[in-house]
Amino acid sequence: MKSTRDNIVIGIDTSCYTTSIAAISLNKEIIFNEKIMLNVDTNSKGLRQSEAVFKHVSNIGQISENIAEKLRDYNIVGVCASEKPRPVKGSYMPVFTVGLNIGKLLSSTHNCPFFKTSHQENHIESSLLGKNLLDKNRFIAVHMSGGTTEIVLVNKGKCGKYEFEIIGGTKDVSFGQLIDRLGVKLSYNFPCGKYIDKNALEYEKTIENGLKTSVKEGYMNLSGIENQLDKIMSNQKEIDKSFLSKLLMDAIIRNMFKSLSYLCEKHGVYEVVFAGGVSASKYISKNLTQKLKKYRIKTHFTHADLATDNAVGCALIGIQNLNLGE
Repeated sequence: MKSTRDNIVIGIDTSCYTTSIAAISLNKEIIFNEKIMLNVDTNSKGLRQSEAVFKHVSNIGQISENIAEKLRDYNIVGVCASEKPRPVKGSYMPVFTVGLNIGKLLSSTHNCPFFKTSHQENHIESSLLGKNLLDKNRFIAVHMSGGTTEIVLVNKGKCGKYEFEIIGGTKDVSFGQLIDRLGVKLSYNFPCGKYIDKNALEYEKTIENGLKTSVKEGYMNLSGIENQLDKIMSNQKEIDKSFLSKLLMDAIIRNMFKSLSYLCEKHGVYEVVFAGGVSASKYISKNLTQKLKKYRIKTHFTHADLATDNAVGCALIGIQNLNLGE
C-alpha cells in the first residue's frame, strides 16, 4: 500500500510539435517531465495536423516505455490533459484529441478523476511554478510560441480558478512564425529558435537602424517585419546570419516592450509572466527584462524545460482541481 506522499497527477499535452507527459506529486514536486518533439522534414516550415496526429500516437508509445518503470512507485490519483489551444469558445486543433483520449483512458484504467484544460493555460501554469509573484491573484501573462503571440490579463476568480482576458497580441503572424521562417531561409532545421537565439547572443555590434514596428494599444502587426527582412536579404551579397538574427530579435523586443509598457500602465499591473517556446530565448529574456525594469515592470521568465512545450502545467491544474474537490 503506497503512502499519500506517493500520490501523483499525470499531465498530458499533445501540441503541434511536441508530445508531452508529466507527473507531479501532490506537494508539487516534478516526478518526471517527458517530451518528444515531432519529426519535421528538413527545409519544411511545419506539419499538417493529420501528420502531427499520427506522430503523436507513435510518440505516446515511446514515452509509455520510458515512464513505465517510474510509475511503479507511485499511485495515480488524477489525470489532466489539454483539449484545445486556448480557453475560448471555438478553439480547436485535432492534435489535442490524442492527449485528450489517452488521458481519458488512463483515468479510467486507474479509476481516478479526469480533468481538461487548454494548451495556453498549461503553459502559463508551468511558468508560474516556483515563481514568487507579489500578487498571484492578478498579473499579466504573455504566451509566445510557434503559433501564438497573446497578452492575457489573468485574475483568480472566486472559485480559485484563473480567468483569462486577452488584452493584446499579434493581429497576423506570431513571433514564433517569424523566427522559424527566417531560420528556414537561413538553412536551419525547423524549429529554428535555438539557432536564431544563439546568433543574436553572439552578434556583439549594436544595430543602430532596426526594423520598423507597428504597435497600437497592445496589439502588433508583424507581417511587415518579415517583408523588411526579405528585402534586406535580397540586397545582401553575403548573408550575415548573426546580424539578421539580432535584427529580428531586437524587433520582437521592441514590439513586446511597446505593448507591455502600455498595457501595464492601462491595467495597473506591473508583473508579467512569460510562457511558450519563444520565451525560452536567452536574448529576449535578458534584454526585455532590462527595458521593462526602467518602467518598474517585473518580469518572470522560467527555465527552458518549462517555457517550451511540456505537460507540467496540465498536472498542476489537475492538482488544483483535486484540491477544489471537482
